[in-house]
Order: sequence, then C-alpha cells, then structure tokens
Amino acid sequence: MRMGLRSLLALATLLIVNSSPAGAQQQKKLRPLRIALPSHTIAGTHFYVGKSLGIFEHYGFDPQLLVLEPRAALAALTTGDLDFYTATGTSTRSALRGAPVRVIMVGLNRPDHVLVAAKEITSVEQLRGKVVGGYTANATVNVILMELLRKKGLKTDDYKILNIGTARFGALISGAVPAAVLNGMETVKAVKLGYRPLARAAEEIELATGGLGAFVSSIQSKREVFRSAVQATLESIRVTATQREKVLPVLMKQFSLPHEDVSFVYDIVHKGWALDGKPTAGSQKFEFDLAQKEMGLKEPPKPEQVYDFSLLDEIAGGRR
Repeated sequence: MRMGLRSLLALATLLIVNSSPAGAQQQKKLRPLRIALPSHTIAGTHFYVGKSLGIFEHYGFDPQLLVLEPRAALAALTTGDLDFYTATGTSTRSALRGAPVRVIMVGLNRPDHVLVAAKEITSVEQLRGKVVGGYTANATVNVILMELLRKKGLKTDDYKILNIGTARFGALISGAVPAAVLNGMETVKAVKLGYRPLARAAEEIELATGGLGAFVSSIQSKREVFRSAVQATLESIRVTATQREKVLPVLMKQFSLPHEDVSFVYDIVHKGWALDGKPTAGSQKFEFDLAQKEMGLKEPPKPEQVYDFSLLDEIAGGRR
C-alpha cells in the first residue's frame, strides 16, 4: 500500500504548479512542503499566490502543490507522505468517521459555485418543474444547489436534480439540462458562451474550504514546521484578500486565462477569505449540519472532533 502511495505521489508531482524561480543551490535549503488539492480551482488561490510570490519560500519551504483524489490524499496523510490536504469538507467528514485527521485552518468561508442557466432563462423561478444538473446525491455541491434554490423560493418538489458528476458544464452547453451548478472556472467559460448566472453561492451561503487538513500525530511531531506552514498560509490568504493587483497575474498564469476572466472569478469570492484562518459561525454550522445529515448522526458534531486550531491560537498569541 505504501509503495502504491509513493508511486501515486511521484506521478502527482508532475502536476506541481508554478515552479519556484529560486536556483537549485537555494532549493536544497528549502524544506519540501507537500500540499494536496482535490482539483485546481479558485479555492486554491492562496496556495498559488504563496508559491508564486515567494511567501512560502520566505518561511523556508518549497511548496509542492499536488492534485489527489480524497482516498489517496487521506491515506498519504496518515503515512507521512503528505503534509496537508486542502479539502475541508472531506477532512471534516473523515474525522467524524474516526480517521486521525483534523482541520487546522481554513482558507475561505464562501464557496465559488454559481447556478448557471441557458440563455433564455432569466430567473430561478423559471426552473420550476425543470431538471437541474447536480453532482451526486448528498454531495456538498448538491447541498449548495438545493440551498440556492430554496433561498430563491423553490421547494425540493418544484424541480428535479440530475446527478451528472463533473459533466455538469458539458450537460449545460449541450442542452441536456437547462441549468446546473458550476464552479467558478466553469462559470467563466459558460458566461463567455452567453449562459446566464442566476445565483452565486458566495452571496448566499457560508461554507469553509481551501484549508489545511493534517494527520493528528504530525500536528505534534512536526509542530514547529507546521506552525511556520500555517503562518505562511495565513500571510498568503491576507495577500490574496487585499492585493488584487498581485493576485490576478498569478491566476492568469495558473489557469491560462485573460485578465477579465480571472477578475470575474476572483470577484466571486473576494469577501470570503478567512483572514484569521478560522471558519465563521455560519460556515461551521452549515458544514456540521451537512455532515450530520449525510452521516446520519444523532447529534451535531462537536468542534473538537474536527478542528485543532491550537497552532492558529499560538500564532495569534505571538508564539513562534
């Protein structure tokens, strides 16, 4: 199993983004920091920014940003082959199932998903009686979709959801569904083709994402290293939230998109960055309510079952 994970991680290094410009001699002095993302989306912006602008390097790290599916990432955390996993929801539910992982910080408290419809549909009300593209039953994406529709006045029996996984964008532009919930990058493409954004999740829903999930024993055994990594991530978040002129060129390079497109995506979540690294009360409640429903828990989760913010608290208290 371990050899398989190492092979997978070796392949994943091909997906490392924005290689550090530092010379080879300097690279030898930096500690590799292996961070896995579930995919390359706007929720990873602070990691791209921290790597590209040398923030992680300043703290002594060579950040290696990988893309791994949840099962492989969580297994790699427990073997020590991976330092962090950024899928906050996955880490939360894994912790509640008894996995020795904890969320040690979050990056965003607003999701980047958007409900996008065909050109002739101008309001959510027009989706009444129609089929809308979702991901899978009980998935976070579907919960976001249903919550957006609820907030716009539709009940669950007013529409049907077609679960089509990652094919939602294709289903929308092919006409298979009249509307679908898309991530920020897909929304940009759809809008350029003339499709219409009906509701932005970032304006309606609080949900933590883009954080750092870690193996419980590593939080203690690598405490000094992890504290510096959290500090670097916090600084990257703050730059992302406040220095738009530095962030947009990073996104343009990362996603190979023009300025106007990355501006659109950036603006979707620009008020959602977790400047203190912690979830808001609203995002924590939304996540815990979702986990309780999905897992059939008799009681709502307790924060200590999911979070370990001791490093954030030490940083806030001035400890190094």
